Amino acid sequence: MKHAVFALMLLLAAACTSSKAQNGKPVRPDVAIDVEQVVGPAQLNYPYGPMEVQYEFLIQNPSAQPITLTRIEVSTLNTAGGPYSLRRDFYNINKTIPANGADTVKLWAKAFGFGRGMRENEPITLRAIAYFQSPSGTFQKIFMRELSQYPD
Repeated sequence: MKHAVFALMLLLAAACTSSKAQNGKPVRPDVAIDVEQVVGPAQLNYPYGPMEVQYEFLIQNPSAQPITLTRIEVSTLNTAGGPYSLRRDFYNINKTIPANGADTVKLWAKAFGFGRGMRENEPITLRAIAYFQSPSGTFQKIFMRELSQYPD
């Protein structure tokens, strides 16, 4: 009897999870994000103190539905090294990425530069969270990238 009740509960749970996928809404897109540091310490002559760093995010939308980037949260993970450190902050954006397309977003992030020294060319590890809206609801994409600090 216990096995029959357990099997019935398992069948009911499987039916509930499969019904969510069949409610007519499209699935959330698997967004690809790449980031490049456009302006960094090398372009600003390695300042010591508050500075701003510019990033360019390339967002690729492989789905058949447009999505809207609403916010990006950025921070650095390398507290012991690197030429600068970002304070954890977010930037509100309203950029629509077309279906099966790509677009770029540039933003200036507030940072603290450590000046000239042995760590001026060490890479930084950027952690970012991108928040999106789509016809199937809101979602987010968390990603980390190591950005080289060697000037071009």
